[in-house]
Amino acid sequence: MKPLIEIQRVGSDAYSYRISTLGAEASEQDSGAFESLEHCLLDAGASLGSYFASVEMNFEGMFLGSCATDALRRNAKGVAQRIAQHYQPV
Repeated sequence: MKPLIEIQRVGSDAYSYRISTLGAEASEQDSGAFESLEHCLLDAGASLGSYFASVEMNFEGMFLGSCATDALRRNAKGVAQRIAQHYQPV
């Protein structure tokens, strides 16, 4: 069982996420909107706590790979910068 965070842009400077659990029955958690990608990731990491070592991530439907949940909690800004650096909207 591995969690999946699906991040969506819901405005020019607003993001939301949904957490689902891969390999388990449908259990999902929806977030509200956050004013930055950093805050969105920080909240997602806090939601997962220390229960999972890593999480799979999707951004705007694009699979990003695995990320340590500890990185989301301790360095959400760095993770957000990497996503912004490598993701170019079409």
